[in-house]
Amino acid sequence: MASPPASSPSVEVPASGGASGSTSPDTSPAMEATTPARPGSSEVPVDPAGFRNTGGAGEGYFLTSPSGNVSCGLFPNGLTAGFVGCQAATSVPSVSGPTCSNADNDKYPVRVEPTGAVHFCTTQGIYTAQNAPVLEYGQIVTVGDASCVSREEGISCLLVNANAFLLSRDANQTY
Repeated sequence: MASPPASSPSVEVPASGGASGSTSPDTSPAMEATTPARPGSSEVPVDPAGFRNTGGAGEGYFLTSPSGNVSCGLFPNGLTAGFVGCQAATSVPSVSGPTCSNADNDKYPVRVEPTGAVHFCTTQGIYTAQNAPVLEYGQIVTVGDASCVSREEGISCLLVNANAFLLSRDANQTY
């Protein structure tokens, strides 16, 4: 059976909105060629119970990418850290956010709230937890209205009726 193309999402997420005030997709040079599929298009769901943990932002569901570069947290009731967010050990600036240095005290995170995506720099391990399980490529974890999927191009997360984002070593994009 053929897989659907990566650009045919099954979860509807408006392209407009977001705390950054941007109403168009990120078109940074690294991402011009393709916009990643939003979580929910063709992934294998995993039980979120194995991801429940306490991390930098408090109690939630934490995961890491297979490369170990990206860590994420999902919070079904929302926290000051948002409903879903990730941070990268090393990444690139987003079009609408600040430029961080990738130093230990200046990492790239992004979170999604009902009002949209927020890019910022952090000195904290907000979306990290000790012993957070790896979300393998092609897997998706959903907690409440938030989902994260692991793909070779990075971790992509969304909050239903808000923005989605892709974060990796080479991408920091809201769509």
